[in-house]
Amino acid sequence: WAISASERDTRALTYTTAERRRQEAKAELARIETTSQQQIQQAEATFDQIAEVRPVDVAAAAAEVQAAIADVAEAQANLDQASVKSPLAGQIIKIHTRPGEIVGNEGIATLGETEQMMAIAEVYESDIAQVQLGQPATVTATAISETLQGTVERIGLQVEQQQVVDENPAANIDARVVEVHIRLDPASSQIVAGLTNLQVTAIIQTH
Repeated sequence: WAISASERDTRALTYTTAERRRQEAKAELARIETTSQQQIQQAEATFDQIAEVRPVDVAAAAAEVQAAIADVAEAQANLDQASVKSPLAGQIIKIHTRPGEIVGNEGIATLGETEQMMAIAEVYESDIAQVQLGQPATVTATAISETLQGTVERIGLQVEQQQVVDENPAANIDARVVEVHIRLDPASSQIVAGLTNLQVTAIIQTH
């Protein structure tokens, strides 16, 4: 029978598409068969390897693993002994012992929490009754131009001989004093963070 040119082209396209799909399906089937065969062979090889493993080989491998674990633990222990770890965070102010030296009474290093600085004032025992916790205080020093601010945080419980001697020759060097700890505010702490043991003058506002 006679068909139009457009219908002929349509049938030709349909045939071509079907043939391409058949070829793709055939190729996919071949790939699946090949892959399956490879998987079977690989599984058989693995089974053969498992079958060849003897208990003595397993024991030897386990012993090697345990020996390696022990070596790692020993190396970690040696590393821990060779390292010095601080129990708290802070700034190393001074190193007293270098590698290879014997640790003396001062220890290995002096560590300070310089983010929060304190000023220790010596207050005459005759004036200590006027000092109360929380009172504001100003702190000055010849080494800095700023006036530091703080508050009384702790008052000592013991009367001692003063440690800081006034430059005035007429000052009483045998005065009895009580230590008062002044907590500096964050801004003031930052100013003197690198000046540990700085000699200062403190004025506590008792009224």
